[in-house]
Amino acid sequence: MDISPTSTSNSFRKNRMAAFLKLVDEYVEANQSCTILDLGGTVEYWQTWGNAFDLSKVEVLCINTFDQLASPDMPNVRCVKGNACNLSDYQDQQFDIVFSNSCIEHVGGWRAMSDFAAEVRRVGKSYFIQTPNFWFPIEAHARMPFIHWLPDQITYRLHLLTKAGFYPKADSVNSAMQIVEDAKLLDFNQMRCLFSDAEIRREKFMGFTKALIAVRHPKVVDRRKAGPRNDNVEQVDAGRERAVASVG
Repeated sequence: MDISPTSTSNSFRKNRMAAFLKLVDEYVEANQSCTILDLGGTVEYWQTWGNAFDLSKVEVLCINTFDQLASPDMPNVRCVKGNACNLSDYQDQQFDIVFSNSCIEHVGGWRAMSDFAAEVRRVGKSYFIQTPNFWFPIEAHARMPFIHWLPDQITYRLHLLTKAGFYPKADSVNSAMQIVEDAKLLDFNQMRCLFSDAEIRREKFMGFTKALIAVRHPKVVDRRKAGPRNDNVEQVDAGRERAVASVG
């Protein structure tokens, strides 16, 4: 499995983006435009996935904790340094969609996560928030089985012994503990608590829930009230999935 955060060869990411692009298409079809706030977003990500749809009708604002240079090839993608847990510079429902891919688990403890979720619900008319599932046996960042279920006192010692996934081998207890506290994974009930006005979708792999996606949209809410639906995000529109799969 390709673990690059921007690779288009990862089948889970292709299916996830296909579902997200269906949401974007609805706004473009209705308004001839769509504004997207990407929390934790990068220029590289949109350079990779921008070919999947017509960026000329989409305005993307990426907020991250570091400065990023805009790409002259993508004038509709802007980047600012900021705090995803405090979006006081932005008005209520200012953006059509708030998008976030594997960000909320990095913002800190429960209070910070709650602030993140509250801001997402406030500034977005719709949102699409993905995070790895705590109960999936392989930790999404360290790429090691069961490591996220161990006590911190054991986990930091493992990081002192070896490189793990995206993390380098720690050279001190301090750096090992920073790795341990870098990501705090959520489960289904916690996501449902944070995003109580959304549908929580399960991204499946071999019967396990690999990731969780909170999706809010008026049409989604209406369909949910009308009856149950399959929440496996991999079952997306076949035509859109083929289009995304052809990127790159």
